[in-house]
Amino acid sequence: MADNRRTLLAKLAPMFAVQTENVAVEALGHILSGSEPARRALSDVVRAGGAEVGRIVRVHTQATGEERARPDLAGFDGRGDERVLIEAKFWAGLTANQPMSYLERLPDQQPSALLFVAPAARVESLWAELRRHVSESASGIRLDSFYEAEALRSAVAGGARRLMLTSWKSLLDRMAAAAAAAADSHTEVDVRQLRGLAVREDADAFLPIRQEELGLEFPRRMLGLRLLVDDATDRAVGAGWADVKGLQVRPQFWGYGRYLRLAGAQVWFGIDFVDWVSCDATPLWLWFTEASLRREEGTRLALDPLRTRNPPEVFEWDDGLAVPVMLPVGVEYDAVLDAVVARLEEIAQLVGAGG
Repeated sequence: MADNRRTLLAKLAPMFAVQTENVAVEALGHILSGSEPARRALSDVVRAGGAEVGRIVRVHTQATGEERARPDLAGFDGRGDERVLIEAKFWAGLTANQPMSYLERLPDQQPSALLFVAPAARVESLWAELRRHVSESASGIRLDSFYEAEALRSAVAGGARRLMLTSWKSLLDRMAAAAAAAADSHTEVDVRQLRGLAVREDADAFLPIRQEELGLEFPRRMLGLRLLVDDATDRAVGAGWADVKGLQVRPQFWGYGRYLRLAGAQVWFGIDFVDWVSCDATPLWLWFTEASLRREEGTRLALDPLRTRNPPEVFEWDDGLAVPVMLPVGVEYDAVLDAVVARLEEIAQLVGAGG
């Protein structure tokens, strides 16, 4: 189960910024400006894409060029020449200047690169879009000598220029590793903050649709999970350690579920897409809201044994506690239902013992 703790930057940036990409750009610029290991990692990425840009000594954000084109970041060598332009993307589309005005701004007689940074899930679709923009432009620039690795795309864009695309994860992992090797703990912390923001943006994004996702497997799976929620609830009520008296089936914007009481503590049980994506664990969750935790004061303490397990099995958000209900794989429906009911009973026993 992945560590679901959001970094402070991931939590605050969407609350105070209209465009989270701008926060990410400033954060990346801050890291690169203040850390030689981070700049060295950037040079390594560009070198892997085929551009020997040498040592990047300084980085500016929002550096406007002669044609008023303004890439997010510009990296300069020791002579003050622009050698790397960086455009940071989450899910915004390409602008009219991208990528042509930025490519034309780079020198073509010495190695240089225009590097786009995007979520890993967007690399394929964005690379195709960048190639299409170049091919349809009237600039005369054409791409050739294509290079593709797991998280890096590169092509020659006339002379010694390169157009490149990498993922946030790949770039930030390299920067974190370089900072760790140099014992640069401050940069490690900053990179972790930015990585947390990138992870959050990935989780909240609308991913490009793949053809195989339009088949029948996904709707059948969702209908099966909904049936599982209802059947598990009915069995728990029948066993006597749960009840739904006066409570409703309550689908939410994040999924399908219903309210029930486990050993007297009210909880929402169902399919939670947000936690499923955020924690990479399971589609089924139990939610103890902050309001219910205040009413039943012993519930939070009763669930403490789940915190000490490895990995932890209770997660605390601002609005309550989330408990994953793990699903066995490769078994028939009855075995899955038994496992879900056993998990609900385990939580009921913990809550009852702490009440």
